[in-house]
Formats: sequence, C-alpha cells, structure tokens
Amino acid sequence: MLDQLIESRSHAEENAKRGGFLLATFFLAAIMLLSGVLWSLFAKDLTMGNENLELSTMVAPVSMPEDAPPAPLKKEEKSVQPQIEKAVTPTRQSNTARIDEMQPAPTEISVSPNTQKARPIGDFFITNGKELDPQGSLSANIGRETTGGDGLSQNSETGRPEIVEKIAPPVLIIKKKVEEAAAQKPKTIISGLVVNGKATSLPKPVYSAAAIAINARGDVNVQVLIDEKGNVISAKAVSGHPLLRDSAERAARIAKFTPTVLSNQPVKVTGIIVYKFLK
Repeated sequence: MLDQLIESRSHAEENAKRGGFLLATFFLAAIMLLSGVLWSLFAKDLTMGNENLELSTMVAPVSMPEDAPPAPLKKEEKSVQPQIEKAVTPTRQSNTARIDEMQPAPTEISVSPNTQKARPIGDFFITNGKELDPQGSLSANIGRETTGGDGLSQNSETGRPEIVEKIAPPVLIIKKKVEEAAAQKPKTIISGLVVNGKATSLPKPVYSAAAIAINARGDVNVQVLIDEKGNVISAKAVSGHPLLRDSAERAARIAKFTPTVLSNQPVKVTGIIVYKFLK
C-alpha cells in the first residue's frame, strides 16, 4: 500500500541548481577550447627570415668546361666560272624549221627524237661544231658539256665552230585575195527611214470589209527590210489601226525598190513605208 503513495514534495529548486551547474560547466569548457585554439595560432612562427634558404648550400655548383679554341675559318673555294663568249650570229648544225612556220605534211613518220635546235629568226650559220645563240656560249678552254644519258659531265676542249654555210631567213610570201576579203566582209545594213520615194513598185493595200464596216482610217507605218536586189524580205506594222495592219503588211511584202549601193557594194536597207487609209 505504501508503494502507491504519491510524493507531494517538489524538486524544482534542486533541478534549477543542477541545470545552472551544467550550463556553467559547458561555458567553461567552450572558453578553454577557444583559448587553446587561439594560443596555438599565435604561438606558431610563420616568418621566413630566420630560416637558411641559400641555394648555394642546397645545390652543388656546376663545373664549367674550359673554352675550346675557335675553329679555323674555312677558306671558300672559288669556283671557276666559264667565261662567256658572245656570239654575233647564231649557229646551227642543220636548217630545221621552227614550230611556228607552216610546213607541208611529212610523208614518213620518224620515231627518233630530234636533238638539233630549230633555226632562229634572222641570219644564222650552218656549222659542224656546237650550236650557239646570240646570248652567249661557253669558251673554248673552260667549256663543260654533258656526255649523254648518264647525266655526268666532263671537261672537254671545244674549238670555235667551223662555218660551213650562211643561211638567210626564209621569206614569207603572203597572198592577199581581194575577192575573198570582199566576200568575207560583213554586209552593212543602212537605215533609210521613210522609203516610199525609192520604191519602183508600191502596190496599194486592200481595204478590208471589217475596216470599212467600222469606218477605220488613218496612217499605218510598216517597217521593212530590203535586200541588195531591192526586194522586201520582211515587213512588220509598227503603228496604225489593228484592222488595217494586216493589209498594209501584205502590200509591203510585194513592193519593189531600187538597190542601195555603198562603196560600189549593194547593201541591205531598213525603212518605213507609210500607208494612208482614207475612205
């Protein structure tokens, strides 16, 4: 029965003392921890002035080799250049035509390559020696010439070319055909404006029934092209009443004109034929 008794005494004062003691203990521990951290920061020596960081004590010195004596300068070998001897007149071993000259078609086909130069423009000599050009050639004492297909060269003494024959430049004869030039000359077309006065035959146009019914009248201009014989080869109405143009074009196509001559040559003429339609 005693174990079911309710305790009536209050423990509020004891709990308040216990809570104050715990709170004071927590603040004291926090202050001690913060003081230790601050002391460790300020006690650390972060300066670098007292440390010995000389590189001479850390890296071994490198021994420098003694300066080598300068190499002797190489003497430039002077290459002997061949003396140029100017030739006044070119020389050739044969009278070979140039590619820009008109030649007849060959009768035989050769497969061997031609090793001789074509004849130059102007006078030249046929020789048995080297072929020379007006720009210059190798002298007789220091000349060098190739030996053939192996690409190697060797020194050889070459004398002056022996002149066998002097060849004059070929004379080109140009035939002018006056008749062909006149035939190839483009024909001129002259504009004659109104050509009614030059007509030898100018038929009157037919007044159509439709034009009569609506009383169509006025001028109709027809542009015509007249050939060298005076015939109209084309006709086109450029102005006038639409019902009158067709009959005007038909009349213009059968008109005849005197040929127009320019520098003793008949030429084509363009002009205008004016037809007046009056009722």
